[in-house]
Amino acid sequence: MFKDHKLPLPDLTAYLRRIGVEEDNLSPDLPTLNRLMKAQLTHVPFENMDVFRFKTAPDLSIPVLFDRIVTKRRGGYCFELNALFFSLLQAVGYDVYPVACRILYGHGLFMPYSHRANIVTLDGMKYFVDVGYGGPSAHCAVPYEGEVNTFFMAQNKGITELRRHENGNDVLVMEYTDQPFDPVDFIALNFYVACGPRAFFQMMPIINLTTETGSKSISGDVYKCHDKGEVTERKLSGDVELYQALKEEFGICLDDGQEEQK
Repeated sequence: MFKDHKLPLPDLTAYLRRIGVEEDNLSPDLPTLNRLMKAQLTHVPFENMDVFRFKTAPDLSIPVLFDRIVTKRRGGYCFELNALFFSLLQAVGYDVYPVACRILYGHGLFMPYSHRANIVTLDGMKYFVDVGYGGPSAHCAVPYEGEVNTFFMAQNKGITELRRHENGNDVLVMEYTDQPFDPVDFIALNFYVACGPRAFFQMMPIINLTTETGSKSISGDVYKCHDKGEVTERKLSGDVELYQALKEEFGICLDDGQEEQK
């Protein structure tokens, strides 16, 4: 059972096709890493529909994640998206390992580990790589030295921090101990996030997808689109409009027939 969480990517070509990337001339360098991240973020939505509807934790084994995200063209949340993206990076030839993070942005309390990200090493330099966080997110690899898209890394008493400049302030987004996690170590965290007391992902639909000119999202019954600095939103009245928006705006087709319900 647990060994399935460490299996290699079943089909590199199919994954690349899912995110709209040509397989030719892929090399494990920084431009390719950023290109893969952007492709992932603009093709694979962050979504919690199965956790919300069925109140269960998703299976994190690589074959199941591949079937869900690539074959069925669904999305997922951090433990799913960053796990399969980790396998993609390994298949391309990157030196990569996963870490468990505390999300502190927007929280007044010291939060438990509840997030998975990946660390890539290129030419002796480390980069923070995350395709499973709703935001704020850099949408590209963040170097341990330097700044990109207002994001930068910091060290604080043995803890690595992801920070950003926001409205003139230095804001802490998340933190982690820079030690590799084994893929099976995320099973318990995944269960807590999906099914623990007051599990946020059971409360409402949460969907987000990056676009070339902004982003679009669903939070509860509100659809919102950010496009070239302009924001529009509309209320979704019932399941019919929700499932229609999922299909038309995010490419999410639920496979249990519920989208046909009135």
